[in-house]
Amino acid sequence: MIAQTGSSLRLGLDAGSLAVDRRGMGRLARGVLRAAAERGDIEIVLLADRREHREALALEFPYPIAATKSAARRDRYDVVWFPFNGARFSTSAPSLVSLHDAFAFSLPHREPIARAREQGPIRRAARDATRVLTHSTWARDEIEHHLHVERDRIATIAPSPDPFWFPAGGDALPAGIAGSRFALFVGPSEARKNVRVAIDGCARAMREPGEMLVIAGTLSPQDRAYARARGVRAGEIEASDTVLRALYRNAEIVLVPSLAEGFGLVAMEAMACGAAVLAADATALPESTDGAAALIDPRDVGTWAGAIRTLLDDPSRLAALRDRATTRFAFADRTSYGRAVTSLLRELAR
Repeated sequence: MIAQTGSSLRLGLDAGSLAVDRRGMGRLARGVLRAAAERGDIEIVLLADRREHREALALEFPYPIAATKSAARRDRYDVVWFPFNGARFSTSAPSLVSLHDAFAFSLPHREPIARAREQGPIRRAARDATRVLTHSTWARDEIEHHLHVERDRIATIAPSPDPFWFPAGGDALPAGIAGSRFALFVGPSEARKNVRVAIDGCARAMREPGEMLVIAGTLSPQDRAYARARGVRAGEIEASDTVLRALYRNAEIVLVPSLAEGFGLVAMEAMACGAAVLAADATALPESTDGAAALIDPRDVGTWAGAIRTLLDDPSRLAALRDRATTRFAFADRTSYGRAVTSLLRELAR
């Protein structure tokens, strides 16, 4: 069977992770699917093997679902896209693989089995993909350096914030936070997110009643004990997207002290909601924030504490930083990433 008929293109999409990932790359992938549907000339087939994934995909999407082994059949698809940081099966069609970063190699897992599990799909992508897609020039350079992918095989497309993230007021906040002045930290599970700088900075800076650090996510037992020992008032919330948007909109400051980011989706989402952002002056964050965040050395706790206190005490500086954030995406085309990726997929199919 020849997949492409007339101007129509048949796209196979590695969708196993799409069934369970609604944030981060899952949200970006959904934007690409919307852009593909709006074009009207792309037939989408979701590729997944596990029954629970296939059932979840069938409930959310109107597209046919096929086994991943179908991608190996000659002429089944015109192009296959792997959105989730590696290629987990073989395909006979031209392929686009999204690699968000090279941290599996620059910051490898300590355990050999876990390290091999992380690195294997990325090595396959570096070896076999027709093109590699990444989100910043910093990540592109890291992929070229660590994975030896030729630069002309790497496409760099910066994400655009989903229309879901926008400034507004009137959100209801969870109990225990409403009425507080809080700094927000999102996603503390990985060591590279550097949550202890946020804890230490707030422990030093927050001296007034009603000030607190809010964690969107779950601290490790060690980091929770560390926060208690430092005396910081910290609240942990497993936030839905709606709650997270309310937290972005109502936070005094969003803290992004990450030691390593291939782009910085949290900073992008926060700024799209009009939040004041303090971010690490490291890796891809200066590129993704583009002058709209205050940048600080991610290892300089004293400077973080001073910046937090200064913003809490100076409404004019806080308002200026919020204005910079709001302006960063006020006139942005929220569909640009999806349209750029679909255009790249059609180019590969040709």
